Order: sequence, then C-alpha cells, then structure tokens
Amino acid sequence: MSEPLGADTAMITVITPVYNERENLPAYASRVSEVLLARSDFNFNILLVDDGSSDGSWQEIQAICRSDSRFSGIRLSRNYGSHIALSAGFATVRGDAIAVLASDLQDPPEVIIEFLREWRRGAKIVWGRRRTRQDGTWRGLASKAFQLLLSRFAMPRGSKFTTGSFLLVDQQVAGCISQFQEHHRITFAIVAWTGFDQAVVDYDRQPRMRGHSKWNFWRMLKTMYDAFIGFSVLPIRVMTLTGVVMFLLALGILCYLLVSWLVGQPFPGWTSQMLLLAFFFGLQFLLMGITGEYLYRIYTEVVRRPLYFVSETTRGELSGRR
Repeated sequence: MSEPLGADTAMITVITPVYNERENLPAYASRVSEVLLARSDFNFNILLVDDGSSDGSWQEIQAICRSDSRFSGIRLSRNYGSHIALSAGFATVRGDAIAVLASDLQDPPEVIIEFLREWRRGAKIVWGRRRTRQDGTWRGLASKAFQLLLSRFAMPRGSKFTTGSFLLVDQQVAGCISQFQEHHRITFAIVAWTGFDQAVVDYDRQPRMRGHSKWNFWRMLKTMYDAFIGFSVLPIRVMTLTGVVMFLLALGILCYLLVSWLVGQPFPGWTSQMLLLAFFFGLQFLLMGITGEYLYRIYTEVVRRPLYFVSETTRGELSGRR
C-alpha cells in the first residue's frame, strides 16, 4: 500500500523524448498512468518532448495531454537528437526529482519507484543498470566494451554511471545539468560528470513492443566518439604518443639509410619508400582530422547557436529557444 498524499509529497517529473513513436504512445500513457500516476505517495508529472517527429506523434501527445492534465508536451522545431530533447526537458520541468523514461517501455516504469527508494535514502543520482536485455549479443557486448572504455578513460573515477539514459536525478543535480552549454552532449556523461552521491538499481530490459529501435551500431559508435571527444583527454594523448612513436621510427629508418650509404649498399628501390610515404601521409591526415574535429567543436561553441527551438507546447505558452 502506498502512503496517502500529504502536503510534503514529493513532486516527481518524468521526461520522455519522443521521435516517431506514435504507435507506442497509447500503451506508454496507459502503463505510466497505471504504474506511476495512480500512486499517492508521490506526485508525478509527465513531460513528453517531441523531437521533430513526422509520423503524427505530436497529435497523439496532444490527445494524451487533453485526457490527463498530468501529462504535458513540448514540440521541438525539428529533429535535434534525443540528448538535445532531454536537455529541452530538463530546462522546462521543475520537481524534487526528475527521471528519464523511454517511450518504447523497454525500460519498465516500475523501476522508477525503486529509483525513488534510493533517492529517499540520500542518493542524488540513481542509475538503471541492465541486468538482462533483449537487444542481441553484439549490442550487449558492444555496450559493455563502451562502458569499460568510458569508465577507464573518460568518466570521473568512482562514478557508478551506466551508458543508458534510464536514470533519476535530484533537483540539485538537475540544476547543474541546466548549466551545461555544449552542443555535442551525451546525457549520461553530463550526469556522471556532476558527481554527487550515486546509487544503482538493476533491472531486466524488456523487448520493444512495436517498431524498430533507432539505436543502431552507428549511433552507438557516434555516442562513444562524442563521449571521448567531449570528456576524455585520450584522443589528444594518443595523437601525441603516435607522433613520438613515428618520430622514433623515422629516426631508426634514417640511421639505417645512413649506414647503408656508408657501407656502399644504398637503399634498394623505391617500393619501400613509397609504402612508408603513403603510411606516414595517411597517419598525418588522420591526426589532422582528429585535430579538425576539436577545432570544429570549438567553433560551434564559440558561435553559441541556440541548442534548439520550441515550436509548440500543449499548454499554450509562447514558443521559444534555448
């Protein structure tokens, strides 16, 4: 039995990014209403952030919000990506604690209640860690490798972060998240970077009800790439070490050429020279590309374009930008 609603009942806001999920939204609304909104020990509000959907998701969100005032929605002017959509959510909502829940229900809403128990015990950040998953062997292995690399080379030491964005944060942490300004953002990395007391809740990930997951191998690779570029010094260190190794290798080749010339055995042919030139030029352009990526990101931050534009809301507030 849940406790009766009292004056000190905590307000909990759930942010759900939506991109072309019209088929899943009715089941999502029903499940969230049954599991979360029916409780009396917490005061839940749900914010649906439409990330530029083109399949009628916004119309479905409007219908859900009309049927229950505890649901609200904002629509971004185009598809900015799920992490920007979450940033729009964090900038919009208020609450004693804020949770993130996917609209496909692969992350069960029931786990949010377990998050709240850990939050009541003092945790400022509560992570959902997948105990089992239905996403296939390769995705599970890739996710574990991704998390190990990030834990070792990018995230703060001692962080209990997980690579998904199924989590809950205290209002203090939410305020810190709103201070981040970078455009290339990864939600779980930003949350982990803030620090604070953390807890982990294990859960079993469910299969997707309808449609296909938009989280494919290339999106995972891009997320890993963005996380390392944004939060790790490893790429620059690798470039430096590679330069040192290549310099030493070139020095060894130079010594070999000098000795060959002195003993009267000049370097035999051009094939090996061309191979070395191709290798070094390729390596040089690779390192220049990594440097260019950093310069581009510096440029995007200096220009300070808005992160997103809000084109419409379900409550009639003026649309704006962030």
